[in-house]
Amino acid sequence: MASRVQSNLPRSNSTVDELIKLFQSKGLTLEDLVILSGAHTIGFAHCKHFVSRLYDYKGTKQPDPSVDPRLLKALKMSCPNYGGNTDIVAPFDVTTPFSFDNAYYGNLEAKMGLLASDQALFLDPRTSGLVQTMAKDKQKFFQAFALAMEKMGSIGVKRGRRHGEKRKDCSVHMG
Repeated sequence: MASRVQSNLPRSNSTVDELIKLFQSKGLTLEDLVILSGAHTIGFAHCKHFVSRLYDYKGTKQPDPSVDPRLLKALKMSCPNYGGNTDIVAPFDVTTPFSFDNAYYGNLEAKMGLLASDQALFLDPRTSGLVQTMAKDKQKFFQAFALAMEKMGSIGVKRGRRHGEKRKDCSVHMG
């Protein structure tokens, strides 16, 4: 079971094409992809998940040109190319890291997405319009996020006698 986890999660450097394929394999839409990515309005990532964007983007030995220069400088101070403390983390949402809001999308517009997979959502024409819409309307984001989370929560749920069982005590398997 645990061996299947990694292949079912987006990677920090996934392309939009890879993200679309993964989300579609779960019955989720392009809109669900952009909306659920908004969960990155809270949380943190270890340097190893984005350090290549800072020093050697796609093997160029240069930083990712889609990173705001001020953010790049700040991240380089915390995350050296080699060595450094592996426990260091940076917030997904650099402007309001402890608030669940729509600032994540505004950050993408400002070239301040932490992960390459996040910034790609603004750079790709298939998803950029929705990023802009969510950046403008916090209530719309909240409503869409609730619906997308509910939809995601139904992925792989076993229903009916052949595929699952109803338990009164979840810790006891029915025989």
